[in-house]
Amino acid sequence: MMTKSVPNKQEQNLSNLAVRTMTALVGGPLALVVAYIGGWLLVGIVAALAVTALLEFYTLGRDRQTPGVALIGVPALLALLAAFEAHQDALLVVLPLLAAVMAFLVETARRTPPALRLYRVIATVAGLIYVGLPSAFLIGVRAFPQGLEWLILVLALTWGTDTLAYAGGRLWGKHLLAPRISPKKTVEGAVIGLIGGFLCGLAWAAASGLLTPLVVPLLVLGPPAAMLGDLFESRIKRFFHAGDSHLAGFNIIPGHGGVLDRIDSLIWVVTLAYLYLRIAGVAS
Repeated sequence: MMTKSVPNKQEQNLSNLAVRTMTALVGGPLALVVAYIGGWLLVGIVAALAVTALLEFYTLGRDRQTPGVALIGVPALLALLAAFEAHQDALLVVLPLLAAVMAFLVETARRTPPALRLYRVIATVAGLIYVGLPSAFLIGVRAFPQGLEWLILVLALTWGTDTLAYAGGRLWGKHLLAPRISPKKTVEGAVIGLIGGFLCGLAWAAASGLLTPLVVPLLVLGPPAAMLGDLFESRIKRFFHAGDSHLAGFNIIPGHGGVLDRIDSLIWVVTLAYLYLRIAGVAS
């Protein structure tokens, strides 16, 4: 009788790496095409992914009975993106406050206990800020002068850091980086990711004509921001005792837990880039 061999850890790592590589080879060019076209296609794709990520964020709190109120959060997120596209910056502050009030009224109507009601309101607003604002910033970066070049720089820094950190950790990782937060991330992977992200960003900046003193802080700070974004989302999942963030039966990105798992680094990098470029006067 033949026995089925069980793949060892290295074989599993190579298999996971292969799946992620295939996903990147398909998804990467599609993302670049959407970035190139921009406009309402970009807004629509960003909105769809942001809604999915927001629902994933809200679902994380379900076991603790503290999910965000999707009935309020999703329309508020779409309104936030529309407001940003229409350059109504004041609504970026008003909408989260309005969402908090509406979520409180909804949970009061549901007769949710006061303590849980407060947590659900906080989760609703936290998801809107954590997912919604960076999604709006992504659209904002594309609208800058040379917006396509800046947006691809954001992607290069994020993808370079994520991909090379994952590959380096799977192939050569031995020393755990933050075992209490993310037990699979390693020091070796982090070092390779930081260097790789910087080099990817540097290569694109040089090729696109962005390589000036203005871009140096982004090249230096982008990879650490990507890594912190990854660790931050891992910490959120640990808090909610969740292995990944995908919606049940809706894992649309092979090799990844969900949309939120895929954009956790991008959230931090695009926020850094948007705020830095606004302060530096690139948007003017």
